[in-house]
Amino acid sequence: MFKQFSVIYIFFAGLFYLQAFPAIADNSISFNSSAISPPIALTPNTALPNTIIGALTVKSDSVNGFTISAESTNGGALKRSSGEAIAYTLTYNGIDQGQLTAKKVVENVSNLITDCASQNGCNRQIQIAISQTAISAKPAGSYSDLLLFTLVTK
Repeated sequence: MFKQFSVIYIFFAGLFYLQAFPAIADNSISFNSSAISPPIALTPNTALPNTIIGALTVKSDSVNGFTISAESTNGGALKRSSGEAIAYTLTYNGIDQGQLTAKKVVENVSNLITDCASQNGCNRQIQIAISQTAISAKPAGSYSDLLLFTLVTK
């Protein structure tokens, strides 16, 4: 008999910026996702390959660049209300970032990126992957994590 898993992703896009001069474009990030609802179902003892969970839209007109940091409130794990955890890895804009056990800089740019300075900003794809081992022997239920993305202009 198969257990049914349901994973709910909760994401928060944070914003913090430092700039000496008035901005032409706003310096901000926002998270857009179609994966939050409905939840992604996991199959017991089956890995979840890199799966798109959303995208950040980055807007920055800083000529000195910016950094984007990511952190997980659960140390890079989806947690059930009773405490069981399923570790996952994060891929930011096509680059594997591993498990977010601590706050990590996922993008560090030292110059102006024209696409990001435009009114529409630039998109950064966010994916997660879960190994078969991480899913093994976990009880069915809803698991979630909260990710905080922070933009700091230079």
